[in-house]
Amino acid sequence: MESPSIYIPMDRRQALAHGRSLPERVQGTALFADISGFTPLTEVLARELGPQRGSEEITRHLNQVYDAVIAEVHDQGGSVIGFSGDAITCWFDQDNGLRAVACGLAMQQAMARFASVVTPSGMAVPLAIKTSIACGPARRFLVGDPEYLLVEALAGQTLDRLAQVDHHANGGEVVLDMVTAQALGDQVEIASQWHDKDDGRGYAVVSGLNRPAPPAAWPSLADDAIHHAIARPWLLPPVYQRLRRGLGEFLAELRPAVSLFMSFTGIDYDRDPEAGRKLDRFIREVQAILAQYEGSLIQLTIGDKGSYLYAAFGAPVAHEDDTLRAASTALALRELALRTDFIGEARLGIDQGRMRTGAYGSSTMRTYGVLGNATNMA
Repeated sequence: MESPSIYIPMDRRQALAHGRSLPERVQGTALFADISGFTPLTEVLARELGPQRGSEEITRHLNQVYDAVIAEVHDQGGSVIGFSGDAITCWFDQDNGLRAVACGLAMQQAMARFASVVTPSGMAVPLAIKTSIACGPARRFLVGDPEYLLVEALAGQTLDRLAQVDHHANGGEVVLDMVTAQALGDQVEIASQWHDKDDGRGYAVVSGLNRPAPPAAWPSLADDAIHHAIARPWLLPPVYQRLRRGLGEFLAELRPAVSLFMSFTGIDYDRDPEAGRKLDRFIREVQAILAQYEGSLIQLTIGDKGSYLYAAFGAPVAHEDDTLRAASTALALRELALRTDFIGEARLGIDQGRMRTGAYGSSTMRTYGVLGNATNMA
């Protein structure tokens, strides 16, 4: 059986193994790494090999890339807090940016061997990674009903700045906002920098380090360091049951599914001391509605344009009427937002299509995802 603990961020895993708790208010550096090219590669492989073999091949490529990329995160003492499609949000606690930059540069080197994937028909599909970095204070939340799913989230102005950096990053680049670049000073080599007149912020592309980051790799943990019962709340119950039956390798497939996105505002993550309690209450109520219609909460993301959550229908549990279930859930979530006094504007979108579903990631950090063009459209 694949260990459920690899679905838990590494810093949380270390804390659980040693009986420690993690603080809500943290200081360090956030890194967002976005890999492009997997959605078109999925479509090409499905067309050439069929949905089942195509799904197996895309999962193999995806896991190879994440094995390389996430190894760099853990080598620098960072943790993957969450997956957003083919992207990861990472946190380097008590880092002034140096370890995160070292990680970002190493990620680019690791991706060099995956720059192009040649399909069985000879088509070359390019893959690339862009890395965005911002340092400062943040708030770390663990929310949700443990009977359904515990969700990790980072929030605050540092994460808002990180999202702005991502808007300016291109494939093959490691980009900092000027706050982080100035904090690092001559420790990093700057290839280029500019000031964006639209958002009023400065940005810099890093080409190297003038001094190495100090060693910070996580200590290894025994496979049984965290009991399965403790790790279970970080997995959707159907996914955990599949793992218990030894079916982890067969979670990945291409199948029809429905995506539901909900964006919401109203919680001040920087200044409201009750922000964590409010977010937890709201996510638990969302989960209760999803459970009623047997949908699955896939991810929660907090950024510069508010918060959004992503739910899927048809994976990991499928029904003949998943589209109707998604629409009914959306109406119920709209009513929830209207009657919750601390939730501001809420918007919902739904789409359906053939999706890449299943577990993916590295051998040391995984997630369950439902990804595809319908996700982007929703």
